[in-house]
Amino acid sequence: MFISLLAGLAMMAVWFTLSLRLQDALAWFGLVAAADIALLERWTRHPERRSPAWVAPLATVACAVASLWLITALSVSQAGGFDFRDSIHQMGSGLFAQLLQLRLAPQEWILLAASPPLAYLLADAGRLSVRRRSP
Repeated sequence: MFISLLAGLAMMAVWFTLSLRLQDALAWFGLVAAADIALLERWTRHPERRSPAWVAPLATVACAVASLWLITALSVSQAGGFDFRDSIHQMGSGLFAQLLQLRLAPQEWILLAASPPLAYLLADAGRLSVRRRSP
């Protein structure tokens, strides 16, 4: 779970930086973040244990929401001339939702919605690992 949290924070930083550079919300990056988080969770997992099925999808959702919050706060700060830190702290969920509605196209919402299921599938968290024994 710790690895998923670190991967989510790293992907959040990359997402925000790319968004800042390209001046777009980059909703497709949710799929990249989901793949990164899930595969790191899968590859670093102890061979004898299986991760809870909710770890990778939850980390993906948290990464997406936090990244979009930062991206939206940056837009508010640039448009209104506010300090970026003030925009992060004072922007409410209503304004956040409204600005995302204005900024994201329907296909971008689909990409964001597909990210947690992709993380679940790639993390292979739902399958039990069955080890075969030699006779």
